[in-house]
Amino acid sequence: MNRCLRFFAPSLYLIASCLIVASAGEPVHAQSATEIIQQAVTPKDGADAKDAEKKGSGADGSGAADAQDGQAAGTDPAKASENAAPEPKKPVQIDPTLQTTLDSAQRRINMWGTRLDATEAALQSKIIEPQRLDDLRSSVADVRSASEEVQSTLKPRADAVDRRVQELSPAKDSKEAVSEAVASQLEDQRAQLAAINGVLKQVQVVQLRADELLTRIIQYRRDQITRRLLTPTPSVLEPQFWSRVVRDLRPLLGSAGQLVSDWFALIYARAGAWAVLLVGMALVGTYGLVWPLRRLLLDRAARDPDTAPAPMHRSTAALAITVLATIVPAAAMVILFRGLDLFDLAPQRVSEVLAAIFRGAVFAAFAQGLAWALIAPTRANWRLLPISDDAASQLMRIATAAGITFALSLILNGTLDVLTAPGDLIMALQAVIGATLGGLTVAALRAIARASDPEAETIEGGGLSPVARWLMPLFWLAALTTLIAPIIGYIRVSSFVAQQIIWSVSVFGITHLLLMVVDDVANALFRGDTGLGRTLRETLALGTGTIEQIGVLLSGILRILLIASAVISLLAPWGVSTGDVTSLLRQAVFGFQIGSFTFSLSDIVLALVIFVIGLAVTRAMQRWLETRYLPHTRLDVGLKSSIRTGFGYVGVIAAGMVAFSYMGLNLQNIAIVAGALSVGIGFGLQSIVNNFVSGLILLAERPIKVGDWIVVGEAQGYVRRINVRATEIETFDRQTVIVPNSDLISGVVKNWMHDDTSGRIILAVGVSYNSDPEQVRDILMEIARENSELLAYPAPVVYFMEFGASSLDFELRAYLAQIDYALSVKSELRYEIMRRFREAGIEIPFPQRDLNLRDMDRLEAAIRGRGATSRSLQPTSAPKEEPAAVTPHKQTHPTAESPAEADGDNQ
Repeated sequence: MNRCLRFFAPSLYLIASCLIVASAGEPVHAQSATEIIQQAVTPKDGADAKDAEKKGSGADGSGAADAQDGQAAGTDPAKASENAAPEPKKPVQIDPTLQTTLDSAQRRINMWGTRLDATEAALQSKIIEPQRLDDLRSSVADVRSASEEVQSTLKPRADAVDRRVQELSPAKDSKEAVSEAVASQLEDQRAQLAAINGVLKQVQVVQLRADELLTRIIQYRRDQITRRLLTPTPSVLEPQFWSRVVRDLRPLLGSAGQLVSDWFALIYARAGAWAVLLVGMALVGTYGLVWPLRRLLLDRAARDPDTAPAPMHRSTAALAITVLATIVPAAAMVILFRGLDLFDLAPQRVSEVLAAIFRGAVFAAFAQGLAWALIAPTRANWRLLPISDDAASQLMRIATAAGITFALSLILNGTLDVLTAPGDLIMALQAVIGATLGGLTVAALRAIARASDPEAETIEGGGLSPVARWLMPLFWLAALTTLIAPIIGYIRVSSFVAQQIIWSVSVFGITHLLLMVVDDVANALFRGDTGLGRTLRETLALGTGTIEQIGVLLSGILRILLIASAVISLLAPWGVSTGDVTSLLRQAVFGFQIGSFTFSLSDIVLALVIFVIGLAVTRAMQRWLETRYLPHTRLDVGLKSSIRTGFGYVGVIAAGMVAFSYMGLNLQNIAIVAGALSVGIGFGLQSIVNNFVSGLILLAERPIKVGDWIVVGEAQGYVRRINVRATEIETFDRQTVIVPNSDLISGVVKNWMHDDTSGRIILAVGVSYNSDPEQVRDILMEIARENSELLAYPAPVVYFMEFGASSLDFELRAYLAQIDYALSVKSELRYEIMRRFREAGIEIPFPQRDLNLRDMDRLEAAIRGRGATSRSLQPTSAPKEEPAAVTPHKQTHPTAESPAEADGDNQ
């Protein structure tokens, strides 16, 4: 029996272990499994008890008995020891604060999952109202934003724990034993990292689901728009269509009258007859008195046609007119609606009709005010568009008509929705409105084209901008679509395109006005002679140019924001909401992941700021070294320059490494990429890299340094600066020669000041053959000893070089402490030698030549014969003539013997 139990003991141990692991209760240590096995193998009868006593008795007997039993059962004692129960492990310790954070994050993840599940279920419906889609998108966007907050909270903790795990983990090939304390701490840190990473993985899954749902919502909205627009409708040329419209119009008018009568009956029932009278007077006063009041205010704010305004005054006045024209009716209608709501006199259907009227009236006022501000039909000096007076008047009429037409469409569409009008009646209204707006667009485009014709006589201004010329074909296409689509049976397309025309023109107009206001205000305020400019100059010590640059930068930033807002507004009717664009901008600013790396625009900007700060600190330290520290050292000028330049290189590299580290880039990966690109850089930028490396060699090896007098080819001068790519040499003529660093390394360079500034000068002197050589030597040596610029050691020396053709040639060789003074010292020595030689009567000869003529007798005879012949040919008497007057004249072509040409003065 005991042997059978011992045989099944390992199996029982495995079964107990599996049960312990699979249990969901509190953790059970390995000792519990051992106790279970011991209870299973403990005998119950007397014989088994005796055997148990034998097994558990003294060490000697028990060891022998166990060995015998093990051998009898075929069990290896070593394996039995391996199967023994392990020691109980210390429970993993997690920071309570971290555990609380993880629990809170887990609860939020569960809540987000429920919301995303509900959104996904809602998207299974075939028809979803636009408002419902917006609510779903907002809900998913909130989940996405909240998950990003949790991720930003947990990610730094995970990175910190991961760094601790890497520090505690032994090396891969290390055989060094790890202490129990380190192993325990490592296990705790790994458990914390696993817990944080588990939550982060769930957050990433939530973000992935949110992104997918946002994409599905956007696609669903676009599909809805596409299906609605491309569904065929009756053509406006079908008589049956208009007959149905006329048939449905009479009941609709009756429904509208019934709605008004029910409303006034409700008012009478709740507040009495006086309330009906007051509401009627309010409605009449709102729509009968507001427009005259608005006109009066606009007349008071009118612009003087005889005044030439400044750009800022012109643009701000246009903006004021637009705001004033819109806000007056809007304020009046808001007061009316608040009053009706306060006394509970407007039921839901009436409120919806009044809201439609409110939207239409406000848009009509806005369109008319914006057109009046931009076009200024009777005030050319205040006009913000480059068009003529006739074109301005025509465009003003078209803009007013288009604004009123679109306002009527807003009012009628809202009213028909409340009255649940038939579809044919709604499509008829859309067809009429679309065709009307399309015709007005065609008229406006023709007026603009005539006004911008370069050959027209009515041109006043510079014509259309390139953007307007690019947009005109698009507007022509849209206008033709609004006219053709109702005919071929796509009325909804015509209505939608007409709405986009009005919306686009409104966005372009208000954006153009705001851009002009921003530019004009920035140019007018940020100048040195304005109050703001003087304040900036007195408080921040800024120059006039800097103040103007600030204005230009602010203007550019505001222009970018305005253009971005205009683009978002133009894309809104096509299914792109502000939340979608905001989500994309948030991802771009706060991080988007590509592979295993997360790019963040904010991190990039901060990294650039860190790099700029590091660069500024480096430059400040360089200036401190150059002006404060290095001048008090005994280092030479070249070494000081090398230290300053090297410190600059080290500072720039360190600032770059810190910036890369802040962005989250692994420097080891950057080194790998740099190594992979080194081959391409070596071929493509070989010359630049060669010069850069040569510059580093010049700074390290210092064959030349700043201040050295060097000779490179035909150029010689002082080294003024050793840059990254080239070295600047200033010649004695104050010219700057740029020499590539590679030429200085690979070419032959003569450096007069490589080791020290001393140098030797050689002065050649020639005296006549009548001079005493020893006297000449003594005089030259005495002159050299008396000169304070020459060194005593090595001592000056005079050499008798040779017997020249005209003189005895000597050389005075001496050494200078500063080779820079070689020319001036040579000049002083020559002056002194000339003076001392004259005192001593020593002649410095000029070059002489002795000419030996052969056959002098024959030459003398020939000369005498030539002279006798010439005398015999002369007449015995000749009439005496008066000397003729010589008239000076300019020789046009001088001969070769002309002195002017021979001397080179005939210019």
